[in-house]
Amino acid sequence: MGFIQCQLSSSSLDMNVSVNVIYPEHVEKNTEVKVLYLLHGYFGHYMDWMRLTSIERYASKYNLCVVMPSADNSYYANTEIGANYFDYVSIELPKIIENMFHVSKKAEDRYVCGLSMGGYGALKIGLTYPDRYNKIASLSGAIEIDRLYKTHMDDPRQKRFLNSFGQMPVKGSKHDIYHLINKLDLTKKVPKLYLACGTEDFLYEDHLRFGAFLKNKHIDFVNKEEKGGHEWRLWDLFIQDVLIWMFEEK
Repeated sequence: MGFIQCQLSSSSLDMNVSVNVIYPEHVEKNTEVKVLYLLHGYFGHYMDWMRLTSIERYASKYNLCVVMPSADNSYYANTEIGANYFDYVSIELPKIIENMFHVSKKAEDRYVCGLSMGGYGALKIGLTYPDRYNKIASLSGAIEIDRLYKTHMDDPRQKRFLNSFGQMPVKGSKHDIYHLINKLDLTKKVPKLYLACGTEDFLYEDHLRFGAFLKNKHIDFVNKEEKGGHEWRLWDLFIQDVLIWMFEEK
């Protein structure tokens, strides 16, 4: 596998950005490579998955392109200060990657996954544009934004929420994962879902509630739970299972 550290100019963000890309070294002529957008969590950046998991080794089995952008602590939203991270990750970056690399532009060959804040981002992106993605995976996803906001009312992160979402609460808005699920046209093909969380994770109860909601909506999903907290040890295990689910299971 090739590992490329890209420095790009983003019009959505009005600044230069760093992106890590894993790309197969040997691609047969006229072969369109499948692509996975892999998102980091709060306090994270584009290097996290490379430093803290063996994603390059895992991806090599599938002849897969993996794209790892940075999104600050934005919750993958278009922020109040004009840093349009949602537009960048969901619209602009795929166009750049598809121009730079020989990757497929087909929805059935495009995937998105993330951890914590990135798990929320993966769900938000994939469910906002369900016709653009085959499968979505959320690992320890920060799904319940309103509940998280309430737990940070008296610390500096409160301003981060307001910068990312404008007004709180987000219930019923484009930032609400439950609302995005309710808007899905279930008569059409929608992305398949994978949810994972540690049973001692502070987001575990949110994980359970979201799973129960999906079951009530009769939406099939894969559910994985392992003993542990909000930690890279689990995410390294989960991403291996995610890749099996994405690229080996029909």
